[in-house]
Amino acid sequence: MKGNSSLITGIILVGGKSRRMGTDKAFLKIEGISLFERVLQVMEENFTSVLLIGNCRERYFRYNLPVIPDQYSGSALGGLYTGLKSSSTELVFVAPCDMPFPSSQLIRLICSMSDGFDVVVPRTRNGLEPLFAVYRKTCLEPMRRFLEKGHYRIYDFYSEVAVRYLEEEEMAWAVDEGRSLINLNTPRELITLKEKELCL
Repeated sequence: MKGNSSLITGIILVGGKSRRMGTDKAFLKIEGISLFERVLQVMEENFTSVLLIGNCRERYFRYNLPVIPDQYSGSALGGLYTGLKSSSTELVFVAPCDMPFPSSQLIRLICSMSDGFDVVVPRTRNGLEPLFAVYRKTCLEPMRRFLEKGHYRIYDFYSEVAVRYLEEEEMAWAVDEGRSLINLNTPRELITLKEKELCL
């Protein structure tokens, strides 16, 4: 996606509290590499500009990337709004900091669908993946209205914009049997994942 890398900003949400994990999950390691660094690697492969969005934490400063505090703290929608508003490009691709196997192929596929749409979001049998998706600046105003009303579920504002749902069969080749959309929230999920990886 080198030709489009300067037209889309990569956004990594780093503001989660990791309450269910009990520790900062962004720096948990799989095969010696932290979840955050795994996400960062694929984002830097695909985008010229990458922003970190979340209340500033010193441990991110060493990556020499902009770390921008949430304008509406306490929700992923607030982080997404902050990243979209802060970007210098019309489009952003957002990812959370807790994905062990993010896929460059899937990122490129999602971004390739953005013409004529405000949102491009994967949809699987497990539901929508609004935190591994493309957003256009036209989303800012409906996002702001929902945030001001205290509605923080990301896809609630989708009814007010043009959304391209990327269906499971369209992206089957890019998701590596579902691994590409995994994120980790609890210690049990981390243990289960490591056990599965040892069996591969």
